[in-house]
Amino acid sequence: MASRTEVEARLRGYAHEYDHEFPSTTRVESRIIARIAITPRALEPNATKQRTWAFATSLVRELAIACVVLLLVGLLVVGVSKLRAVQQHNVPTIGVPGKSDVYFSALQFVSADEGWIALTKASVSLAGPTVLYQTADGGRTWQRQLTWDGPGPEQVRFSPDGRNGLVVGRGGVPLFRTADGGANWERLSLPPEASQVAQLYFVDAREGWVISYLNEATPGFAGVFHTTDGGLTWIQTARLDVNQVFSYGQRGGSLQGSLMFRDSSTGWFDGATYSGTDIPIVEPHLYATRDGGRSWSVQILPTTPAISLNSSNASISLPQFYNPLQGILVVTKFGGSGGSGGSGGPVLQGLYFYSTVDGGAHWTSPQALVLPGGVTFLRTLKVIDAGHWFILSDSAGIASTTDGAKHWTTIGDWPRADEHVFAIDFQDAETGWAEVIGAGTHPTLAIYRTTDGGAHWTRLSAPDIAR
Repeated sequence: MASRTEVEARLRGYAHEYDHEFPSTTRVESRIIARIAITPRALEPNATKQRTWAFATSLVRELAIACVVLLLVGLLVVGVSKLRAVQQHNVPTIGVPGKSDVYFSALQFVSADEGWIALTKASVSLAGPTVLYQTADGGRTWQRQLTWDGPGPEQVRFSPDGRNGLVVGRGGVPLFRTADGGANWERLSLPPEASQVAQLYFVDAREGWVISYLNEATPGFAGVFHTTDGGLTWIQTARLDVNQVFSYGQRGGSLQGSLMFRDSSTGWFDGATYSGTDIPIVEPHLYATRDGGRSWSVQILPTTPAISLNSSNASISLPQFYNPLQGILVVTKFGGSGGSGGSGGPVLQGLYFYSTVDGGAHWTSPQALVLPGGVTFLRTLKVIDAGHWFILSDSAGIASTTDGAKHWTTIGDWPRADEHVFAIDFQDAETGWAEVIGAGTHPTLAIYRTTDGGAHWTRLSAPDIAR
């Protein structure tokens, strides 16, 4: 029987091979649905990838490959997910019970009156349309603007005047652009050299980046592609050796993780980390770029002996900026396994946040993020300025602070007992919206609006995707 060390070594090897073939497990179910719904059925086989398997027939070979991939996906997702517990608004995780499941999947407002939401019927078990709606009166009425088959978008980006907009699907499929506030939409394509898109991020309605494994004979290299015209044209700005650039504290590089840019020059990549026998434990870190993604360096986050954060116990969120220089990032600390005999999952030990006043060039030592009502898991954290923050959690609902998380006020007696808040977004410290899902035999979707920082909410009906 193989030893534990040998098994872990094999799994790491499988993980790196899997990472090259399928660059991201993030929202893997939605990506599969998007490809099925949008990609033509007949695909050209890749003649350059040949594998020899000792099986009698091609059917047995394909079944074996499928079983191995499914097993590895399960192992990798479970292993990595223990360090991925910070807010995820992009992905619908709560469906509306009933015969016709409908999900919220995007929410963006550019003013107190003008905004967009996306509703979708596509899920792990359902195929269906996604519809983008626009409002010009604060959510009282909605107009259908765009429809496609497949899951909801990863990003919806509109310029402050609402004219230029982008809808970015899972892995960039589909990618739509408008220059007239959504009256007309143009479908665009990602760069053809990007064979396997691992990371995609738009900082606004015009500028974005794709990091993808390259369609070339030499494996392990990724291209950085940049657009400044909303995806009309793409320029490859870098060719990166993944095993060299994104491998700090790991045995090999990986494009697993999350990507964001603060502006045209500065961005961060939060790479996936693994733990196990013979895997080095290093300082908590991010990968940072100061030249628009052309080059990357390791940015070490400070820690203290009392908190003792490291690569084996810290799940790091991407930075959130509320002006060009000031922002925060949240870290979730995990301990050993819980349950009887330590057989359970990882135990959450605390939440911490770093702050910066120089655009992320330097970060303070971590400070404890003490939340109201014993909250230990955040669905959403929205930072308006240095003092005004809003959180959404499953246990405490919506809470707000006016002094940078020193004191919290829980917004009580709302929503109704038969409703669940799915997502929140705030335009400023006073004006905000909440996506709400109702329970019951005939579940409903609703939009709530506040104009006094959450003290009072007005219920607005959500659009009907069936119409």
